[in-house]
Amino acid sequence: MNTIQEMIPMQLCFDGMGREIEILDVTQIDVDTVRMEENPIFTDRVSFGDIIKVREDKDTYHYIETLKKSKLARYTWLLTKEASESQALMELKNQVMRMNGNFQQVFGGLVIINVPVDSEFNVEEAINNIVER
Repeated sequence: MNTIQEMIPMQLCFDGMGREIEILDVTQIDVDTVRMEENPIFTDRVSFGDIIKVREDKDTYHYIETLKKSKLARYTWLLTKEASESQALMELKNQVMRMNGNFQQVFGGLVIINVPVDSEFNVEEAINNIVER
């Protein structure tokens, strides 16, 4: 019988010292294994879709290692207010989602895009076109 796995918010630490803790959505696979459903801001070692091993310490889970990398490439930009609120960025978001990628916008102007590694889509060119408008 298959069960539907549900996303849960989890306090994750990636620095090993407990200073950089983020609350991120994950899907728990087992007691010490989760799949990332968001991109962390404080590290680029882990991305949306990665399966990672964690160790619980009180209410915080500490990153141990990446067990399986996602088949998505991660790109990050800090955009101006105008670019981050533009219709063109919304259209790019829709395009990324249609190709089974992922699009996150954090703090207004921080944009993180994950696209399939085998995609011929040039996400950097698309962002540059939005910035230049």
